[in-house]
Amino acid sequence: MADYMRQDLTDGVGGIKCGIIGEVGTAWPITDFECRSLRASAAVQDELGCPVIIHPGRHPNAPGEAMRILLEAGGKARHTVMSHLDRTIFDKDCLLEFAKIGCYLEYDLFGVEVSHYQLTESIDMPSDAQRIQTIKHLLNEGCLKQILISHDIHTKHRLMKYGGHGYSHILLNIVPKMLKRGITQHQVDTILKQNPQTWLQFFK
Repeated sequence: MADYMRQDLTDGVGGIKCGIIGEVGTAWPITDFECRSLRASAAVQDELGCPVIIHPGRHPNAPGEAMRILLEAGGKARHTVMSHLDRTIFDKDCLLEFAKIGCYLEYDLFGVEVSHYQLTESIDMPSDAQRIQTIKHLLNEGCLKQILISHDIHTKHRLMKYGGHGYSHILLNIVPKMLKRGITQHQVDTILKQNPQTWLQFFK
């Protein structure tokens, strides 16, 4: 598994090389196969210094367990993104405890504002306003350089052409709301520019 990842990063396909490992998918509980995938990702990350992004299972303990496996196999928290936190960890104390690991904290479901989450009915999907308030809480706790945001667009109906919010939703709608809620322009620039640039750089 590591050999395939390494080849995609160093040789690529048709001359096109990938720039990250991921999204490394995990469920809950994490399966043996998924553990292998995390360990392979960690080994290649440690060797090449490449960024990694992880898809956690839909349970509050899933992100921490995935990071534990990655780190024990040689992965680097500072160069790893934990995605989909907006549907995973809701308790603020648990979120801050997870943040201590040092990975990037990604809120990437902006534009998804439906209370019913079909994949796990026990979860109430937060609104964009609630996402912003959670990010503001993280900022107040000193997590500025760990935060990333995105849309996770993967269906046609979320594109503007089909009536959705589109890829410009964060720039057109979310950033102005963040500024109105007391998040500074410097913090916005760090989240949208500096943090992605830092994560995407190979560190070796």
